Amino acid sequence: MKRVWIAAGIAFAVAVAYPGWTWLQRQDATRRMEQRAASRTRRTTPQPAAAGTAVRITQFYARSGEVTDAEQNVICYGVENAAVVRLEPPVEKLEPAFNRCFSTEPKRNTTYTLFAEGTDGSHAAASFDVRVRPAPPHIHHIDVSHSEVRRGEPVTICYGVERASRVRLEPVGMSLPPLARNCTRFYPPMTLKYTFTAYGAANQTDREDFSIKVK
Repeated sequence: MKRVWIAAGIAFAVAVAYPGWTWLQRQDATRRMEQRAASRTRRTTPQPAAAGTAVRITQFYARSGEVTDAEQNVICYGVENAAVVRLEPPVEKLEPAFNRCFSTEPKRNTTYTLFAEGTDGSHAAASFDVRVRPAPPHIHHIDVSHSEVRRGEPVTICYGVERASRVRLEPVGMSLPPLARNCTRFYPPMTLKYTFTAYGAANQTDREDFSIKVK
């Protein structure tokens, strides 16, 4: 009889303990699966700090997209995470900067390209075009010796021009050299209004009028 009670007690203990042991086994297996999944996630997620090291051109532009060949233009640029920057054509030696401007004097249509190399070896480039047109001629000065003369008396004209390909004095049809400083003499035939005209490379003009009275 005693053996029967002992066997019954063992069976009861096993029946009570088995579900608990099974639950602990399942919990332990679940924890191991979660740890393996977390480990895989940490290995495949990119590091956010690395994304901020790439070189970047934040700005690159000219003050004007079109200038004359007698004007200056201003170019500005800005870079981030750059170790080296250079400009093509190389009109200025550049250094990495967040915001910098410099002057240039293009004489023909030009494409400017900024190249930047990052501290991590990355590269970036940006370009823009500037159109250049011929500057118009300009009369610096014109001085007439007399505004009134007797018939047969000469008049001297001194003048100065720049960016002129030719100069004319009308209505007498006189061609003059396009110089920065020159004087010429002529004899007014009668009282007339004269036009002194400087012509540029693209047929632009600059002119001044004056009158000479002949008594």
